[in-house]
Amino acid sequence: MFYNRAMRTIIWIAALMPIFYMSFRYSLGQGWQLPIVMAKFLNGYLHLHIGWYPGNIIKFLEVTTAKTALNLLILTLALKPLHSYLKFDLLKYKRLIGLFGAFYVLLHVAVFVWLKHHFDFGEIYGAFTHHLFIIFGVLAFAVLLMMSITSVPFLFRKFHSWHKLFYISMVFVMVHFLLAQKNISFTDIIYVAVISALLALKLLKR
Repeated sequence: MFYNRAMRTIIWIAALMPIFYMSFRYSLGQGWQLPIVMAKFLNGYLHLHIGWYPGNIIKFLEVTTAKTALNLLILTLALKPLHSYLKFDLLKYKRLIGLFGAFYVLLHVAVFVWLKHHFDFGEIYGAFTHHLFIIFGVLAFAVLLMMSITSVPFLFRKFHSWHKLFYISMVFVMVHFLLAQKNISFTDIIYVAVISALLALKLLKR
């Protein structure tokens, strides 16, 4: 019981850290003294450089929410192989981690629709027609939203088979991620390789 509560607490804290990080970075640009003093202390005494107010706050939020969602979804995908091959059992927390991943996907979409395009659906439609990666992003979001809604226990019993679509959504996520990059970096290749390997393990197990 203690282990279960402790692990859930750790997951909650770790999953919410990006929210605090984004809020802290944003607050640095508002002239508030406490965040500025904290940033100077972290940088000067702990040599932990967390950055100042982003030059492009929307891009910063867009990238941070995207990377956080991606990391959480990859972790969700990795839980079964970790259990099967390394006997590292965190499967009981799969739903919690997956919901946090979907939450950051929702934040990512909110940044795109609200902050970037200000609910201008004509402009958003134009972005759809000019950028293929957005279409794959919407497909992934639709699947993850459906899974989040049907994660409620009484709905999950009825729609649990639909949750196998998570693997399809990860393909959409991977394509969206790749097409969104102007220049493919080594880190991007690692992300794609990890997702591909985890999906391959799922197919091999079948």
